[in-house]
Order: sequence, then C-alpha cells, then structure tokens
Amino acid sequence: MGYRENKVQKGSPALLLTDYSTPQRGAFHRSRALLKHACLIIVLYGIHALWSTGFQACGLIRAISTVRSEEPEFDWFSLDPSTEITWSSCFSEYKCARLILPLDYLSPPGYGPNVTLALQMLPATDTENYRGTILINPGGPGGSGTDLVRRRGKDISRIAGGSFDVLGFDPRGTGASTPSAQCFDSQSQHKIWDLQGGDRMLNLTDGSIPFARARQAAIGRRCEEVLGGNGKESENGTAAEWGAGRFMSTASVATDMLEITQRLGEDKLKYWGFSYGSILGQYFSAMYPDKVGRVVIDGVFDGYNYLGALWNSNLVDTDAVWQSFFMFCHQAGSSKCPLYESSVDKIQNRVNSILSSLIDQPLVVPFTSTGPFVLTEKALHTYAFRASYSPVINFPSLAELFVSVERNNQTALSELSSKFDTYACSCTDTPQWLTDHEALHVISCGDGDPYQFSADGFHDWFTNLTAISQFAAPIWGNAYLRCAEWRVRPKWRYTGPLAAENTSNPVLLVSPAYDTVCPLTDARAVHARYGGSGLLVQNSYGHCSLAAPSLCTAKHLRAYFENGTLPKEGTVCEPDELPFVGTVNHDVHAMSTEDKELLDALRGMAEEVPSFGLV
Repeated sequence: MGYRENKVQKGSPALLLTDYSTPQRGAFHRSRALLKHACLIIVLYGIHALWSTGFQACGLIRAISTVRSEEPEFDWFSLDPSTEITWSSCFSEYKCARLILPLDYLSPPGYGPNVTLALQMLPATDTENYRGTILINPGGPGGSGTDLVRRRGKDISRIAGGSFDVLGFDPRGTGASTPSAQCFDSQSQHKIWDLQGGDRMLNLTDGSIPFARARQAAIGRRCEEVLGGNGKESENGTAAEWGAGRFMSTASVATDMLEITQRLGEDKLKYWGFSYGSILGQYFSAMYPDKVGRVVIDGVFDGYNYLGALWNSNLVDTDAVWQSFFMFCHQAGSSKCPLYESSVDKIQNRVNSILSSLIDQPLVVPFTSTGPFVLTEKALHTYAFRASYSPVINFPSLAELFVSVERNNQTALSELSSKFDTYACSCTDTPQWLTDHEALHVISCGDGDPYQFSADGFHDWFTNLTAISQFAAPIWGNAYLRCAEWRVRPKWRYTGPLAAENTSNPVLLVSPAYDTVCPLTDARAVHARYGGSGLLVQNSYGHCSLAAPSLCTAKHLRAYFENGTLPKEGTVCEPDELPFVGTVNHDVHAMSTEDKELLDALRGMAEEVPSFGLV
C-alpha cells in the first residue's frame, strides 16, 4: 500500500484543530474471537518468553518477583467518551475519563473517524498551592500511562510535590485507548504465537536470522491486514477502513498531549516522560515550543537516531551496566551476593561459564506447579539483559538464579513459576487494556525512515552493533528486522527538526551516567539542540533515573516542577542505593521524615523501569 508523508510546520493550523464535531461512538470495535475449546494448561516455557511477552510492547519492567493480577478492577468501557474531559471516580482515589479526539489531524474538523483516549488522574493533595497537571508517559512505545499512575501515582506525586494533579494517559493504540494496536484475535492466540520464539540467539552464522526475520514478516503482514486500512478515507468511514495504524505516530500523540492540556484549561504542558517518553518530549518541544511549561525527559534516546530508524546508538553503555553486575557483587561481598568470588574477573568468568553450559546442555526442570520447562542459554541471557535495566531491583535475584542454575537446584528452579508471569489460556476474553499489542511496531517503525531488509546491510549493521555490545547485540538486533518487515506507514509523520532554539520554558533532561539503552552521549546531543535546556546526570547504572533511587535527583526534579529551577550545569547526583550493597550516603535513622517518605517513593518507582525497545 502506498503512503505519503506530510511535513507539517509548527504552528500550522492543521496541528491546532480544536473545534471537533461530535463523533460517532464505537467507530472501531474489532470483534475478538473467543477460544471455545477447553482451556489450555498454564504454560511456563522459559524465562525469555516470560519476560518478552509479560510486559508486551515496552511497558514497564517490574521487579522480577512481581506477578501482575489479570483481574480487572474497573471497566474502562463503562465510561461514556466525550469531546471534553468529564471525570468519573475510579480506583477509589482516582478520576478517570475517555476523551474523543480526531483520528486524523490533517482532515477538516468533524471529517472521518476518531480516537478515544483513556485518562487517569490522581488529584493534587496540596490544593492551596495548586500548580496544575503533570502528564506522564511510561515509555515504550506502548506503555500504559493509566496503569503506571494507578500503581505509582502517589509516588510520582510525592516526588514532584503534592501541588500537582498526576495524569496518566494511554497513547493511541495502547491500553484502554481505542482503536487498539492489536493484531491478534485474542490474548491466548498472541501467547501461543510467542511460544514459537525459538531457542537461538541472533547470530550471523547459524541460521537464526532467517527465522527471526520470518517471524517479524508474519507480524508485519498480519498487522497490515488489521491496521493498514483499505486505502479509502471517506467522511463516514470507520477507523478500521481508514487504517488505525496509520494514525498512531508520535506526532499525533504529541498533538494529543496539546489537546489534553488545553481541555484541562491549562496553557502549557507539564510532563514527565521516561525512555520512549523522551522521544515524545522531544517531538512536543520541537513542534510546539511555545507550549512548553515544565517538560522532563528521563532516559534520553537521540530523536534523530530514532527518526532515522537506526537504533544503533543505544548500546554505548550497555556493557558497562552489565560489568557493574560483577563489580557490585564483589563490592557487596559474600554475605550479600551468592556469586561472590575473590575478584571481579572471577565472578564474570563464573557467570560466563554458567551461560555457556546451557548451550550444549539446556537445563531440564520437569516439576513445577505449572508444568515442565527447559532453560536455554538464550532464555537466561535474555533474562540477564532485561534485568540490567533495573540493577538495584533485579541484580540480587539474578545472582540467585545463576547459582540455582549452576547447582541444578531443582527446588529453587521449580519455584520460578511463582516469580514470573505464567501463561494461561483463558476461556473468556481478556479486557483490551490488559491485552498484548503491537504498538512498539506501529509507532517506532512508523515514525522511522522506511527501509527493506538487505542481507549486506543487516550484516554490516549487526557487526557494528556487536562491536559496541557483544552482550546486548543478539537481542537488540531484532530492532532492524522488526522495522525492515513493517509496511504500515503513517499518513502524518513529523520530519521537521527535533530541536528548538528557544522554548517558552526550558526543558530538563535527566540521564544516568550509564544507561542500559539510552546512553548519556545521546542525552548530551539532545541537550545541545534545545536552547536553554538543563541536563542532570545521575551517577548510576540502569535505564532512566528510576533505576537507582536518589534523593538528590528527586529534589532537583521537585525544584524544577514547582519553580522552574534548573540544576547548575555539570550537576551530578549520587544514588542512595546500589545493587547488592544496599543503602549508601545516608544514615536512614537520622533522615528527616520527609526524606524517608521521598526515598520510599523512589524505591517504589525503581520497580517501574521502562523496557525500552524490547518485545
């Protein structure tokens, strides 16, 4: 299917539509086929599959031991959507709404179908000093803002200050927003597909590339059928006919944020975006520089690398994060790290030996509460990479896992099903907002420059990526294959400069010194492109500042949100917790009550690190 890309300049009337006629309700409710056969048994097929689908489309990597309940506590579709924000009570202390906006911002007002966005807000606690609303994006692309605010809204409020409403929204295609970027007929069908992921890491010599490419081609073709439309854009056509996937670009989501802000009665955006949320913040600040209020982008990916669909600047510091696993284990000692050896190199050699042992002899775990499974080198390697996104939370559990594998501790390994999401085929439909989707493909591949697979091109790209990070390249290499096989192109794709000489208020960038997939070098490049912006560096390891609690960082964030105060150029904050080691820099017993509460909030947020770039 052909496509056209529209370069729309900031301030263009097409970007500032506000007068929408009342849209049709239920424009896109694709029927979901029920599986009428007997329910399948719960399947635990390996750690790689559990991680790679448990938090689909780059939502949030939670603590390894956390199991998320699939029981819905609130029916989003019970709320009547409206062209204005009409709040209803939900989840006890929260307010929820469904906001109708145009599917296509380039069409005349009232022409064509619409989208409906799910919004969830935690009201400010300090109403006397009320300062407005902070919009939250949890990363992805594909993360649910409503889900994050539901679970961690109070922590965010405590960090930013209680004078703000905290609002999470599900971007187009995600969560409870409709239409959804779902390409399978049911959640069970999606999970069954994931079972076929194979057991080989990407490698240029063993045939793993054609298999991985074929899987991406299958997803691409399926999504093109479901989300690509029929090539017609009639006035009364449905979103399915127009092609919902053609209208989920970051440019459209940035414009949605502008519309949400205006419907809240606020003049400028206040925003905290993590990981992919840094891309969304860059887009908004470039497209609408006069509408920037307080914009924080945390864990920064270079927008130009993203726009070019290159995905090759991300791994600059990944190996440093992985090396910190051995470093902090040694620093903590044998009482806190079960992998402890007399030197960092010995710990690393021990871990490498455990991983290598699974190549020729995968580990059989025949008895668990959910059935047998086989642990492969790919599964454990992938698990370790994902754990490196949040070292403080995940490294201790990872060390215990390595020891269990080394000792073939069947008792410990059999308990894996209680530490990871397991897959159960349900005899009833999973609510849309809990169903896996393909938003990562739709948004990131649609935003990027289109290209087709080239054997030589992939060889060179993957070789260079491996030179940067041998540890992560076999996993990250899927980024090239994912977009090479993607064919749904957005009608409107922003290709203007991701820069601004001046914004109405300065943007604040926050970056760990060693980010797993969004390196400090990217943050510095973006910092240089947005005039007057500030850059706060946190001397920590992991993805986003969330990965390591730091009172210093939190206090700078609060000062920025409340007063617009930027940290001095060159400011570096130290973390207050280290992997294995635990709390540092503070005597917890001597801390003020306010600092203790703030540190608790940071610990909660450390369990919500975005799983950027992973499916």
